[in-house]
Amino acid sequence: MYKNILYSFLFTITIIFFSFLYIINKSAPQNFFKITLSIDKKYLFLSLFVAFLFYTFDNLRTFIIARSIGVKYSFLYGYVIALINSFGATVTPFYVGGELLPFYTLKRVKGQIYQIMSIITLKGFSGIFFYIIFFPFTVHSILTNPHKAKEIIFLFLFILFITVVLFTLWQLIFKKGLKFLSKETLRTIKYTLLKYLVICKIFFKEKKKVFSIVLMFSLFMYSSLLFTGIFLVKAFNENASIKEVFLAQLPLIYAIFMSPTPGGSGIGEIGALSVFDTFISVDFIGVFAILWRIISQYLGALVGGFLFLILILKDIRKKDG
Repeated sequence: MYKNILYSFLFTITIIFFSFLYIINKSAPQNFFKITLSIDKKYLFLSLFVAFLFYTFDNLRTFIIARSIGVKYSFLYGYVIALINSFGATVTPFYVGGELLPFYTLKRVKGQIYQIMSIITLKGFSGIFFYIIFFPFTVHSILTNPHKAKEIIFLFLFILFITVVLFTLWQLIFKKGLKFLSKETLRTIKYTLLKYLVICKIFFKEKKKVFSIVLMFSLFMYSSLLFTGIFLVKAFNENASIKEVFLAQLPLIYAIFMSPTPGGSGIGEIGALSVFDTFISVDFIGVFAILWRIISQYLGALVGGFLFLILILKDIRKKDG
């Protein structure tokens, strides 16, 4: 697992490097640092604050689900889980790592496999709630700005095509033989799945109020992500309409979360140039795009990566000791 995460991390860094290089060559002005220092610090702080709220609401929904099915840990450790999940999601295609790393972080607090699977599933259901609620608004945004929507869709399809080609080449070059599961392993999987299904059934049947709270926290979480962009836009252009910026981001957010690239890298950076140029002047748009991706995605993932490394080293020392 660790080797795959390292390879994914290096691949992600490569995509981010070339994306930022593209932005700098295309849109960054010569007085880059002067512009960065001149932005409104109040709105920059608010953008960082709501980015922190994003992880807080993610922590809250996981914490409540975990407690309700018998997995207990401190609320502070919940931030560790949320940030490490962000790291995993950022360095793996389709955000897969955000669903896999809880198996590590929650196993450390005595969570059973079927309990962890239930937490991941229930989190996933709550996340879908946001996309269902805001889908009509996203369609409205696309119809209102069809030119920008076409640019985002074209970028998404282009990156999807490149990803499929690279993945196919990887499979052809490094193809490995299939490994068949033993009967004992299959029995363990069957037992785990049955317990997992029972917990999910009981949760939806008996804990409707808890799940309603989790849905609310998911809504707040993704809204915080959108307000990260809103406040950062205000840092460059105080007169920008909150409603217009909110709606303009939606197609890009959907494209990022559907992206095959790790953490939506590439799509997020280049797509930001198109989506936000209505609100940000040509001189500032390159600086904005880089800052937006750092604050909304990469800062939390970087912290999560350090925390992940610390936990691994700590567990290795404990095992050796």
